[in-house]
Amino acid sequence: MLLPRDVSSLIGLEVGIKSRPAREISGDLYDFFEHGHEYTLVVFGDVSGKGAAAALYGALISGLLRILAPRRRSPAQLMKTLNEALLERKVDTQYATLSLLLWNSQTYTFTITNAGGVPPMLCRNGETVESPVEGVPIGLLEDQEYDHLDIVVQPGDVFLLYSDGVEDQLSGDEEYGRERLEKLVLGSCHQSPREIAKAIFEDIDRFRGATPLTDDQTVIVFKVL
Repeated sequence: MLLPRDVSSLIGLEVGIKSRPAREISGDLYDFFEHGHEYTLVVFGDVSGKGAAAALYGALISGLLRILAPRRRSPAQLMKTLNEALLERKVDTQYATLSLLLWNSQTYTFTITNAGGVPPMLCRNGETVESPVEGVPIGLLEDQEYDHLDIVVQPGDVFLLYSDGVEDQLSGDEEYGRERLEKLVLGSCHQSPREIAKAIFEDIDRFRGATPLTDDQTVIVFKVL
């Protein structure tokens, strides 16, 4: 109930979202904050641990962002401020990886700041483009500075965010891995974001067979219009 339920499109983007918990409640989190008609802030994160404790910490992060996000447009500054706010409310053993993406629908640019999250995947013209941006997870260390990366996208591009529960899914002792995910995304770039998200989860289930979910799994797929 704490997660957005109906985000099928943003200006310039079509969106597909699919998420499922490893237990009854997920520690993955995502949200969207609009800044007028031009900007949208996309929040995508993964809280340490699983279950209710992780979900409650995720709710704390979402609540703080609802206060902080409307006041700032720099993802790097917002991440720094959020980290400081979490450390003022320190919860033992809890932290989160988080990505903040500011979408500019006028310039078709994602400005990305990452705090330990899985790097996003960009699919363009049958190839994937790496988007390396790193940072320390939030809620761990004081006085952290965060960098940002601008990614200019083009019509037809597919831009994928996913939690580490996707790559880390086990089948026996074998992990699903980024290489298998990349192959699947490249083969389905022509489909809609919802169809791509569905195909990813179906492929994970074929891979894992009778193996239970290793971790919470969430994917957000953007297609540039």
